[in-house]
Amino acid sequence: MSTTSERVVITGCGVMSPFGIGAAALFDGMLAGESRVAALEGHRGSLRPGYGGVIAEKPAKVIRDLPNSREMRPGTMTQYTFLSTAALGDAMLNAAVPLVNEEGRKDLVPPWEGSRGRGAYIASYTNSDKFEKYVRFAHHVIRRAADGGAEIDDSQVPQAIRKFTAFEFLKLMNNMPTAHAGIQGRCRGPVNTFLGTPAGGLQAIGRAAAVIKDGLAQLMYAGGVGSSVHDQMMMVRATRGLNSSSDMPPAKAGRPFDRGATGIVPGEGGGMLVLESESSARARGATIRAELAGYGDWFAPPTANRGLPAGPGGMVRAARKALAQAGLEAADIDVVTALGESDLELDAIEAAGFAEILGPRAAEVPVLALTAHIGACEAGVGPMSAAVALMAMERGMVPGDLNREDPVEGYRGPVSAGPRTMSVRNVLVSAMTREGINAAIVLRRME
Repeated sequence: MSTTSERVVITGCGVMSPFGIGAAALFDGMLAGESRVAALEGHRGSLRPGYGGVIAEKPAKVIRDLPNSREMRPGTMTQYTFLSTAALGDAMLNAAVPLVNEEGRKDLVPPWEGSRGRGAYIASYTNSDKFEKYVRFAHHVIRRAADGGAEIDDSQVPQAIRKFTAFEFLKLMNNMPTAHAGIQGRCRGPVNTFLGTPAGGLQAIGRAAAVIKDGLAQLMYAGGVGSSVHDQMMMVRATRGLNSSSDMPPAKAGRPFDRGATGIVPGEGGGMLVLESESSARARGATIRAELAGYGDWFAPPTANRGLPAGPGGMVRAARKALAQAGLEAADIDVVTALGESDLELDAIEAAGFAEILGPRAAEVPVLALTAHIGACEAGVGPMSAAVALMAMERGMVPGDLNREDPVEGYRGPVSAGPRTMSVRNVLVSAMTREGINAAIVLRRME
């Protein structure tokens, strides 16, 4: 196996967000200073915090017009798989990826032949948005007794077990988005799944670039998805005291790097990039959106303090690795994108990390965060942020900082309520996590 020095370029991006399908929909919503965080319907409205960033479109409607849609079955998809399928299809259209060769054959599409074909790396959690449906398969049902105490009722268990099939188990696995992607993208190269932490989507992108450099594929689909707007995740975060306050107005609840933040706002979304070797992209006449110039990751074990990292050291090392690989310094960065989880302690650590990475330039480099607009999207945050960065490069505009009115201590970045007009050449896309996993990529505009 030989590693090439050929550049890895981005020829397309796809996004599925509460603003709709496409990177432009998300970018335009952010430019307009809009939030799609709203009160949740049904029983989820009574689960803390009672609001979130929800995607309104139905899977069948969205997927119908995407590539290879006839091979996709919306009825078999959990929300994670739907997000992945929609974002990937959008990315394939955006990159104008050929689906058939000159003879109309789907199994052989030049210039990718044999094992040197396409692959897919996608980050996702276990498809727990459907988990509540299956809890009764393994647990007795607890009901309240006449005297006010609890009693066990297992009368529903036999009937529930009869409804359980092997395919139901497979649907719960976090491999399902990647499995669908392999079919949808006609992948014949490496296909793998990454853990869906907020850094997972960037890890998938960075490792996909390495696959291309190692000559294992000439085109890779890479990204991540997340959906925390469901019973299990909302209740888990509630027990850990991580959810935002139910007293906050939904549109004001996501407050990255702001002292008024009360916790995590649940959201959902997915983002995918199409990565190619530069020679492959130019051979097929593809439009090159940017170069994936650098990637870095670092693990810093969390401490006992609510599972938070001890400081920004891991985030800083990941970013500096990415910058070094790109041959850039802090002085070259025009914009950074962040996790901005809307948790006061974690945001303060992340703010300190950007201050250390950027040094004296921290006061002038905009820090973008999706949370105020769509909530927390787990592994989708990095790839979706990268798509927003690509839009900023092309339009020469950077969205303002929604709900960032009183920055947390240690935040050194500029604050603007409205969009900025500026030339964007190099962007650092960073994601840190409370689990201690850190990842970063550097995007460089190609002149």
